[in-house]
Amino acid sequence: MQSNHGANFLAADLRAALRVADHLAAGPGGEDGGGDSPKAIPPLGQQVVALVAGSGPQPTRYDWRSAWQGVRAEEYSRLTRAGLGWALTRFASGLFPALDILEVGCERLRLSRLAHAPSAAVPELIRLAESSWTAVAPAAGVLPPERTVRLFTLAGGAQHAPAGVDKALREALAAFVRAGRRDTTCPLLLAVRATGWEPVERAAEAVRTEAGALLSLRLAEGWPMAPEDLVAELPLRATVWLAAARVDGGSGAVGLVRRPLFPAGSRADGRTAGPVVHVPVTAAPYDVTGGESVAAVVTAGHDEPPSRWQPLRVDRLQLPPGSRATLSYALHGHQHVELRHAGHHSPEPTPWAHLAAATPRQLPRPRPLDLMVAVEIAGPLGDGGTAVEERLQEAAAVVTAVQDAVGTEDTLRVGLIGYRDHDPLHRAGENDPVVHRLGMSAAPDAVQVLASWRPSPLRHDFATGLEHIPRELSGWRHLWRPGSQRVLLVVGSRPPHPPVRPPQVLRRGAAVRICPDRLDWRTELEEARHYDGLACVAVVDEPFWMDHLAGEPHLAHWANHAWGEFGTEGRFTAGHDPRVIAAAVAAPALSLPQDGPPIRLVVADGAAGDWEQAAAG
Repeated sequence: MQSNHGANFLAADLRAALRVADHLAAGPGGEDGGGDSPKAIPPLGQQVVALVAGSGPQPTRYDWRSAWQGVRAEEYSRLTRAGLGWALTRFASGLFPALDILEVGCERLRLSRLAHAPSAAVPELIRLAESSWTAVAPAAGVLPPERTVRLFTLAGGAQHAPAGVDKALREALAAFVRAGRRDTTCPLLLAVRATGWEPVERAAEAVRTEAGALLSLRLAEGWPMAPEDLVAELPLRATVWLAAARVDGGSGAVGLVRRPLFPAGSRADGRTAGPVVHVPVTAAPYDVTGGESVAAVVTAGHDEPPSRWQPLRVDRLQLPPGSRATLSYALHGHQHVELRHAGHHSPEPTPWAHLAAATPRQLPRPRPLDLMVAVEIAGPLGDGGTAVEERLQEAAAVVTAVQDAVGTEDTLRVGLIGYRDHDPLHRAGENDPVVHRLGMSAAPDAVQVLASWRPSPLRHDFATGLEHIPRELSGWRHLWRPGSQRVLLVVGSRPPHPPVRPPQVLRRGAAVRICPDRLDWRTELEEARHYDGLACVAVVDEPFWMDHLAGEPHLAHWANHAWGEFGTEGRFTAGHDPRVIAAAVAAPALSLPQDGPPIRLVVADGAAGDWEQAAAG
């Protein structure tokens, strides 16, 4: 009969072997959440099973499972991070000039110092020393050379354990601390990352008493690349802000502002991100940076000027000029601010000081902008003309957005053209699809006129009188201002009539007519672009048949090609953000002179009270 001592001896070896198996299976890892976690028993390889061979009867599956429950229970009862928040708060308040952190693992040792760097935005983690157990005497001469057996010994396995291992570990750890910790005036925080590995814990406890450690933590087995998990709860010493530019729409003045993200004293819990802060911003209203804006997260006191703001993260964002975006930030880990943004972003290498200094103080006065807006007013009347009404509203919204983008009212003048379908029974010259004309006017007047137009009946499914617009423009040349930027904005649905009759549309059984006036609109549009410098932007409410190439391939290709001609500088689908469309319309007029600096920072959006003007200096 086996003695009770023998049974306990076997159980201890099984627990040690399971700790080794768990360590080898996980590799470099972190905490798993505690003993009540449903973590499965690790895979038992031949090397692990061989560790307990010969120490008694061969263990059964029940023995292994029972031992694993014991491992988890031991970890659950002994893991502790108590006092960590207190120590970090005292460090953050300046009561501790620095904090030394000694980490003791089952394979490695590390000594770090957390210190306040005078010119850094956040405290600095300085690595003082790091080593494996096998590189520190006298443990190097006592521990088994084979890794699995060595881990089994460190996990408390009695079989294969060399004589004097506890003394060797204790002396080796004490020597490591003495060699790496030259300045002993800083408090010492001991973190044992091998809870349940009893020889390691005993050595750590002995050194804790000898070195007078301020605090002793017991953590789950694992070895992170740096002790970030231990300093993640460090409270912020200063407020974290999002820096941005603010543009005064009336004067064009530009200034630096900031919005608080996380006030001083905020902290993350070390394992999950804290509250998420959502900040609305816009991109600069002109595109001289390739559609890129910069979002800078900085830390600073309330009265510090931008030159003293310290960057925490600076990101380059892909944002169309004038477009809106919402940037979401979370405080995570060691004063690490995480950006959550669906669009593309990447680190921005430009130093914050250069970004702040290069931000212009005044927007350049834009060139005069002469905008011709052509709106298709023909549509189905069965729904009360809703489609046309929405089209007119969208045109008005874009006009308003362009006015906001260019600022001063005298910069923008707007002309209007309303066009409809040809009457199918009329011959050449008998019917003019252009039914509304408004000469160059102020933007508010144009918006008011658009609201007064009424829908015209839909007479053709596949084309409308759009081909008359380029010829119409030739009669407006005398209204262009000298040196102005000229833009044609078409808001419509169907393309112009094709130049030749395509094959009959079998699915609908309908013939496709050509323009009775036989206009060469492509040549006329190209002449306007060449001689008048006309830019073309289109907002298209595409008919559903444009997506069904199998049914109307000739018409769909023709429509795509035609709208491409009318949208050379920008083609947008109906319902798009009018500010984005306005940016494409106004971009040439807002282009900076050759030596003018662009606004690279994101522009403040939302309530003005949410943003704080930067202090002078």
